[in-house]
Amino acid sequence: MDTAALHTLFGALSSRRGGESTAIELPGADLAAAHLRCADLQGANLAGARLDGAKLTGANLGGARLDAASLVNADLTGADLRWADLSGALLGGALLAAADLRGAKLPRSFSSAGSLVGARVDPSACARSGFDEEAILALASAGASFDDIASFPSPLRDALASADAVPESAARSRRPAAPDSRRMEAAPDSRRMEAAPDSRRMEAAPDSRRMEAAPDSRRMEAAPASRRMEAAWSSQRISAPPESQRIPESQRMPPATDVPRQSVATSAPRRAAGEREPPAVRRAAVSGGPRRAPDAPELARSTELRLALAGGALLLVLAAAVALAKIPPRGLLLAAHAGSALGAALLTFALPLVGAERNALRSLGARLVLAAFAATLVYGLDPSRLAVFRLRATLASGDAAQRSTAVRLLARSGHRSFDGLDLSGLDLSRADLGQSSFRNARLAGADLSGAALMESTFGAADLTAANLRGADLTGTDAEQATGWELAACDAATELPDEGACVLGHPVRANQPSSDTTARSAHEGAAPAGAL
Repeated sequence: MDTAALHTLFGALSSRRGGESTAIELPGADLAAAHLRCADLQGANLAGARLDGAKLTGANLGGARLDAASLVNADLTGADLRWADLSGALLGGALLAAADLRGAKLPRSFSSAGSLVGARVDPSACARSGFDEEAILALASAGASFDDIASFPSPLRDALASADAVPESAARSRRPAAPDSRRMEAAPDSRRMEAAPDSRRMEAAPDSRRMEAAPDSRRMEAAPASRRMEAAWSSQRISAPPESQRIPESQRMPPATDVPRQSVATSAPRRAAGEREPPAVRRAAVSGGPRRAPDAPELARSTELRLALAGGALLLVLAAAVALAKIPPRGLLLAAHAGSALGAALLTFALPLVGAERNALRSLGARLVLAAFAATLVYGLDPSRLAVFRLRATLASGDAAQRSTAVRLLARSGHRSFDGLDLSGLDLSRADLGQSSFRNARLAGADLSGAALMESTFGAADLTAANLRGADLTGTDAEQATGWELAACDAATELPDEGACVLGHPVRANQPSSDTTARSAHEGAAPAGAL
């Protein structure tokens, strides 16, 4: 297998998945046993390529050039090969089951393929391949199915139909129509009911339909007692009483809608006395008055959980972004600061609130107050300070430029402990490192020119060949620092405890200047044996 060609192919497939129309030109490439399931190889130039044993199940090879390619034992099950050029291709043992070969140019050696069961072929593919009737029948006997066989000669059409090489949809369209009696038996119950006579339909109809079709007397007998009582009351109301039995206007009862609700206890004496209670009054007494309007709709629980999941996802994304950046930029730190507050606010929606079903508006207000409190608390804690851990990891593994930037960012964020770190050779010029601790740190060869190092501690730190020119070392503790006399200074260097810069090197206040002069002379003397 050609590894370079395979990498080129995978790069082109990745670009196509991203929406680009990248051309694939790999003629003669060795791609044996490549796994290209469902790959987008439409229009690819693979002429003469070696694809023996390749997995091309469901691949899109429409319009591809595969002429003279070797596809021995390749798996092309369900592949789309429409209008592909397979002329001269080797198909020994290849699996072409359910492949779409419509319009494709097939080789004469198609009979050597391992399986053609369910492969779709059409007259245009046969015409492009130059197949005669014998080759077409051989395709049908191998299990291929033919679309649009109307363009074939009549004897060939009949032969293909007898060989079951016609799809089921086409075969159904050629079947004669069934008689009405057979169609009625196969029809659903609703269609048979419409075609049946009225008597049959009435017997097969449900009880409700039969009740509607029955006369009024039958319906009244079959109706429940409550329906019969209401019907009787309606008939009494409709029939007008004679003039002598009419009630004067002043003695009439108010309408049923104006009658106040009566309890079951007050209506019991009326029923005992044999008086009939109007239906409107009875319904008002049983229902207990108008229903209370429902509360305002509360926020669905599923929506609350989605908001909580979104907040958790936001926190994870921000944490991953800070952790993966060797030097987190300022914009990312600001986004982490604000985004963490928003994520914490959204996470509070996962907490269930007591009494939410009784008063939805009050519950929503309490939830918003809780979210605002969580956002304020997290924003005050400033989670972007967690970038300190990432910067300290950069100090241990990054290059010199990244480590210098990490030291400056740590100092800017208030981190002042650099104990035991290897800072040798770093460019820390003009850095604000005041009140920092460099105990046991290695600063050999570090550029500290113009740096602010006031009140810093250099206990057991290595300052050999460090550049302290123009640095402010006022109030620093460098008594136990090693290599102090080998550091470089100048007149602008502010040394601690009345120290002095003699011959470009710092001298402690309790060190005799004669020793320093002798050491400097010794350093400047010629080596032994020189003339």
